[in-house]
Amino acid sequence: MNGRALSATRPRNDIMAQCVPDCAADAMRPRLVLPPFCREQIIQEAQAGTPEEICGIVRGRNGIAKELVPSVNVAAERTIHYEVAPQVLMLQFRFEEAGDELTAIYHSHPASPAFPSATDAWNAQYPDAFYVICSLARPEPDIRAYRLQDAPFDCDLDALRQAVRFDETRPHLFAYFHPRATPLPPGIRGPSAGLPFYAVFHQPAPAAVPEVRCVQVAECAVADA
Repeated sequence: MNGRALSATRPRNDIMAQCVPDCAADAMRPRLVLPPFCREQIIQEAQAGTPEEICGIVRGRNGIAKELVPSVNVAAERTIHYEVAPQVLMLQFRFEEAGDELTAIYHSHPASPAFPSATDAWNAQYPDAFYVICSLARPEPDIRAYRLQDAPFDCDLDALRQAVRFDETRPHLFAYFHPRATPLPPGIRGPSAGLPFYAVFHQPAPAAVPEVRCVQVAECAVADA
């Protein structure tokens, strides 16, 4: 997903470098097993769909992908945003009946890095699923996986807005991106795992009470087997 702002839409490459965990901690990260046939299918779909973002879900079990289910991108602005069709998401119940699960949700970034955008974080509703992103920004496609989960701290939005810059990433949605392993800004209270996070709020009108989310971005390991 994308947006219209500079800093909060998707982190720049220099900021993205701060988001990648240290190699020493790689064994501690959740791991998604994405067999080569799944990886190749995602890349082929992404390349065929460009300049629009493609999307779909992954059926699997215990973090091991078994099958990709492509979806029509039903977002209104498909070149900068994705939305999996509701009927495809509903297949998770069929997966569960067979002993499987919705292991991941995937989409592409045709022209930006394989890192979640503020809109990706805002829309993330599956904390136990992997969010897989295929970037075509470079000649060699880049596939990465993340967990997007609500952060375990409180946000005083008024104090935070006075301390940091929020950008409007799409109409009425405002976001701030906080790099990993940096001091928490005023307005954020509670424990921190040192992970990067987005603080995002939606305010449809100036007088409306904003809805706020703080979403941690945890990169996961991706293996072939």
